[in-house]
Amino acid sequence: MLRFQRFYSSYAQKKVLRKYPVGGIIHGFEVKRTMAVPEFKLTAVGLVHSQTGAEHLHIDRDDKNNSFSIAFKTNPPDATGVPHILEHTTLCGSQKYPVRDPFFKMLNRSLSNFMNAMTGPDYTLFPFSTTNMTDFKNLRDVYIDSTLNPLLKSEDFYQEGWRLEHENVMDSKSDIVFKGVVYNEMKGQISNANYYFWVAYQNSIYPSLNDSGGNPKKITDLYYHELVDFHKTNYHPSNAKTFTYGNFPLDSTLKSLNNAFAGYGKRIKNQTVLLPVELSVPIDVNTEGELDTMLPPDRQLKTSMTWICGSPHDIYETFLLKVLGNLLMDGHSSVFFQRLIESGVGLDFSVNSGFESATAANFLTIGVQGVRDLDQFRTIVIETFQELQATPFDRKKIDAIIQQLELSKKDQKSDFGLQLLYSILPNWSNGVDPFETLQFDDILTRFREELEQHGDKLFQDLLEKYIIGKPSFNFSMEGDADFSKKLEIEESERLKTKIKSLNEDDRKAIYDRGLYLQKKQNSVEDLSSLPSLKLTDIPRVGDTYELDPLAENITCRITDTNGITYLRAKRLLNDSIPLKLYPYLPLFADSLTSLGTSTQDYSDIEDDMKLHTGGVSTHIEVTADPVTCEPRLSLRFDGWSLNSKTDHIFDIWKKLLIETDFKKHSEKIKILIRSLVSSNTASVAESGHSFARGFAAAHISQTKAICENLSGIQQVQFIANLSGMLEDEPAFQEHIVNKLVELKKHLIGSQGLEFFITTDSTVCANETCEKAQRFMRTLPVATNKGGISTTAFPLLSENGTINNTLIDFPFQVSYAAASLHGVSYTHEDGAPLQVLANLLTFKYLHREIREKGGAYGGGAAYSALEGLFNFYSYRDPRPLAALDTFDKSVSFVLNDTNWNNSDLNEAKLTIFQQIDAPVSRKSEGSMFFYSGVTDKMRQTRREQLLDVSVPDIHRVSELYLLNKKPVRAIIGPNINDKYPPSSWAIKKM
Repeated sequence: MLRFQRFYSSYAQKKVLRKYPVGGIIHGFEVKRTMAVPEFKLTAVGLVHSQTGAEHLHIDRDDKNNSFSIAFKTNPPDATGVPHILEHTTLCGSQKYPVRDPFFKMLNRSLSNFMNAMTGPDYTLFPFSTTNMTDFKNLRDVYIDSTLNPLLKSEDFYQEGWRLEHENVMDSKSDIVFKGVVYNEMKGQISNANYYFWVAYQNSIYPSLNDSGGNPKKITDLYYHELVDFHKTNYHPSNAKTFTYGNFPLDSTLKSLNNAFAGYGKRIKNQTVLLPVELSVPIDVNTEGELDTMLPPDRQLKTSMTWICGSPHDIYETFLLKVLGNLLMDGHSSVFFQRLIESGVGLDFSVNSGFESATAANFLTIGVQGVRDLDQFRTIVIETFQELQATPFDRKKIDAIIQQLELSKKDQKSDFGLQLLYSILPNWSNGVDPFETLQFDDILTRFREELEQHGDKLFQDLLEKYIIGKPSFNFSMEGDADFSKKLEIEESERLKTKIKSLNEDDRKAIYDRGLYLQKKQNSVEDLSSLPSLKLTDIPRVGDTYELDPLAENITCRITDTNGITYLRAKRLLNDSIPLKLYPYLPLFADSLTSLGTSTQDYSDIEDDMKLHTGGVSTHIEVTADPVTCEPRLSLRFDGWSLNSKTDHIFDIWKKLLIETDFKKHSEKIKILIRSLVSSNTASVAESGHSFARGFAAAHISQTKAICENLSGIQQVQFIANLSGMLEDEPAFQEHIVNKLVELKKHLIGSQGLEFFITTDSTVCANETCEKAQRFMRTLPVATNKGGISTTAFPLLSENGTINNTLIDFPFQVSYAAASLHGVSYTHEDGAPLQVLANLLTFKYLHREIREKGGAYGGGAAYSALEGLFNFYSYRDPRPLAALDTFDKSVSFVLNDTNWNNSDLNEAKLTIFQQIDAPVSRKSEGSMFFYSGVTDKMRQTRREQLLDVSVPDIHRVSELYLLNKKPVRAIIGPNINDKYPPSSWAIKKM
């Protein structure tokens, strides 16, 4: 039955009816219902494919960044990761596109700004976004055929999933080892302590989900035929949910889907909804995980308490629970932050903390990491809930949440379609009506009305219904110093068992299969079946953003911001900071939004921030000059609000920058440092390739040397060292508090201060400009100088001239990087170096490092602003082999390639995916403000990229890479026995 609700206007209502008539058939799809959502300026259209029962949701919105997705309900039958491995292998060739890995091949034949595939707990998702209609059709057809008609060759299963193979494929006498992309991806995942805690918790409270990503211990139990069977069972149109978003005509997509579904009948849908454990009594689970070497021995325990709170099918109650979770744990003023983190019971919230509704059940979890006394933690949690049941919530906090929800509607994001998809699909796959999810204003209106009628009883009823006196699921993980070694031993024993069962025929088959797989990986393919855009699809002239100078140091961008003003400010610090104070800069910036003033706690400031603004933040930023590559160091502070509320941003800036009291709130500095150190190891495990690249580049670039000091491995180690002083009060005051007080004198001032205003009218721009000028007058006029010039900042040097460093972390896989000098952003050789990096990634390194080596990822990247050519591998079982591959890259370019204009065009398309990606209104013109890159510079570089030739590639390869010695770094487990001691330094963490 058609349900109309709040159409934009009577004219819009008739227009929607004409466009999507309910009951109408469009290429085999029946329009079941239509609903306007005026608060998001969109119309939702629900359709069902008559022949197969496939569901389609279309979001009609005037947005050029169009999205598509096909998703399947994929309940995992076990922990072998079959849904995850199938996600990979479906994208390794299909009937219509019979090439190896069309997904990665399409990455450089497209102008998409997003392409990916994702395995959820009980669904698998294949989304993309693009602004080009031809590109949209190309990618849509590749995705549909890849998922419904994949070739699923056995060699793809062995490459992407797991295999036994000789370490040296060419040598049958070399050791047989485990290889496989997903296998090593998941080994890397469990090296991340936060991920391992989360997945162990999920497996315990929700065992029916079976760890869809795959447990490395179980992945090697999966057989190829089981993968094929899983596809036949689950990748069927009757089990599919497709999604489109944007302003492209729906007709074309429905026609394409109907043609693809033509050979299928209607199958009973996979409607099995997996449920968590039944909590009729409290359940306690205790397990072990990786020891965090950054934390003291008595801070290795992570723990949480979880209550099951109904189902996401009740949309309104789920919304109320989300608000409750926000009140309980979001920000410094929240009750559990104060009771658990600020009190020192834990160092930070655990990764599973908060309200979660992404599966078939709602969870509310209170958890901490770094807890000393488990009983104390649980007692505080229970007592706090009991107090909350009798104590009214601060209405100001509730109003602030409503304000944030309202602002989120107005804040225009460039990837709105994808974000909408991610918010809808998890529950949609479990039968929740997406139309109900979209009725945001109805939910908010009902909430306001009931809040006025019932007040806090709304939340106290929820506590009574789900929490007070109800059993909880209690999960704890203790750090084990031998955990990593135990995993290695388990893998070794598992491998021995597999090898022991092999006969001579099996061994020959493994050797022959390795040779065959390598032959396939090395083969030159006919890619003519794959669609591709042309270079002519890229406009020669790029977008420009007109900026208006309002004052000497204030610039404005006037655009359609939907009634919001975005404020940015920065102060150049190039010669202001003494070298000894540099490492304290990030802590200083974080302290500004954590401590408070001499008259006001930060929790009160934060409440005002949430009530009146969309957020205020402070950062330390390092950029490179686009002409000289010289580093620019800046203090940045940002904020955004409704046009009528910008006064609040300046008031909050004043409190944070001028009035923050480091001495009065020194105990909160301890809390902040403990929180930072508790998450550092997990950050390295998640982004180890970035840390390795940064560490290597810090030896040759002053910009990256400063970055390394402020946000790299050096900063990780610095924060860990500071945490060791927290119990020594004199040392804490001298080496931390006093340093932050001293740093404030160098940082806060009006000299060198610049503003960038983004708003929607000249009147608002001028008013905001006047407020900015008044704000400047409240700042100190002069600040202490005498700091080191950023151009004199020392490069990183480990053990004199050694350029190879292993940074020892207890991970299951490694991250490798190598860095070389390039040129500045404006130099004419920058464009061919960037194209070269893309060619190497897609034509050489992807094959050698991922397909052959089994790493999750690897490639080359050119940092245009910093002028650096970088190589990297990600979650890599063979980092030394990756470094050797990097070294061979130049020879490959100069001796083994026959690259032509088609290859160049593909590389250029990949680059322009990001250059021409949609920009949100708030980001228009910000590149000039932050980096000094003008529209003219961008246009010149655009033309240089479009004009790069094959001879240019060879020229820059010889000039910048040939016979040059890169600086190299590996982050991962100590494999010192394989390194010549004279050429490698070992950095212990």
